[in-house]
Amino acid sequence: MKLPIDLLIFDFDGTLTDSIPAAIESIQDMIAELGYSRKTKEEIREHIGFGERALVSGSIMTEDDEKVKAAQKVYYKHVSDRLGEVSLYPHVKELLELFKNKIKIIISNKRDEFIKKILDDHGLTRYFKEVLGGDQAPCLKPDPCALLKMIEKYKIPNNRVLFIGDMTVDVETGKNAGVKTCAATYGFDGKEKLKKSNPDLLIDDILELKELII
Repeated sequence: MKLPIDLLIFDFDGTLTDSIPAAIESIQDMIAELGYSRKTKEEIREHIGFGERALVSGSIMTEDDEKVKAAQKVYYKHVSDRLGEVSLYPHVKELLELFKNKIKIIISNKRDEFIKKILDDHGLTRYFKEVLGGDQAPCLKPDPCALLKMIEKYKIPNNRVLFIGDMTVDVETGKNAGVKTCAATYGFDGKEKLKKSNPDLLIDDILELKELII
């Protein structure tokens, strides 16, 4: 039985775009430029998903505000240079076109300007009513306040809202907001880990939503 959904809220990194490799490489460049201890990709991945400040501070192992801000500036420079390398996951455009008459929003911990640049590059901007990046949203996941703000704005009942993400923090955020959740297994967190978070839907390809919602 298909879920009746009027509002689709998407995470960005790992859900619509394969942008995590560029982020990790940019962190490694930042670390090298500033002379911090080298980190493997696996060590950096531990800090992904909780906002760019958390990614930077975790990667340089300090909460010192001045040092983190200086490192963020260098990180943003490197990641800006790599935005053109970010690709869409298979069938993203097809799915967005299929549901072009539904309200679609992006809520991500990624910096707002980076999301919008990638959307523009791939011709996706027109599909989304709103984009709330980590520097524009009133809170960061798993706090649900950004979702609740959009639900209230568009006056959609919670049971007709679906939040789609690739990490357990996304499922947690959706549950905290009281909406339906969909976990995408092709992104950051593995399938078994996502299953344990108990999402309403679990997909291996974004186009599967075609058969799961109306």
